[in-house]
Amino acid sequence: MKVEEVVLPGVGRKFTITVQSGDRLVIVVHHSGKREVQYFEAGEEDEPAMALDLTDEEAREIGAILAGVLFHPEAVGDTQSKLSEKVIEWIKVLPGSKLAGKRVEDLYLPPGAHVLAVDRPGAPLLPHPGPGVVLEVGDTLVVAGSREAVEAFKRNL
Repeated sequence: MKVEEVVLPGVGRKFTITVQSGDRLVIVVHHSGKREVQYFEAGEEDEPAMALDLTDEEAREIGAILAGVLFHPEAVGDTQSKLSEKVIEWIKVLPGSKLAGKRVEDLYLPPGAHVLAVDRPGAPLLPHPGPGVVLEVGDTLVVAGSREAVEAFKRNL
């Protein structure tokens, strides 16, 4: 896969992603948060086979789906997605947990660990939650990073 990034002055950034088959996705991220997605079949340079406009919220939700944040098998127990030396952990906020009532900005995140999302029952997914988001009992915190950093985060809970 090849990714090219171009700054579009006054507009935002354009990402051109070419996959193994030669097909391309062109994604324009506007400063306003709007996303334009165009799909070009291999060898087609002028007219996209598909074009889609997304709001910022829609784009983040699709990104979370593609990153594997929304779907994780429950039957496996502690779910880990191995990406070479990287892991994704889904951590449930249980009653009495140190996480309950904490803001995202107050979490001790070792270098190399990142909060990807907060999945709150009955609410839309909160991808890339802001620092002021307060964790509630029942939430699932999605944390990714190096195995060492994520394990250190979990040990401090």
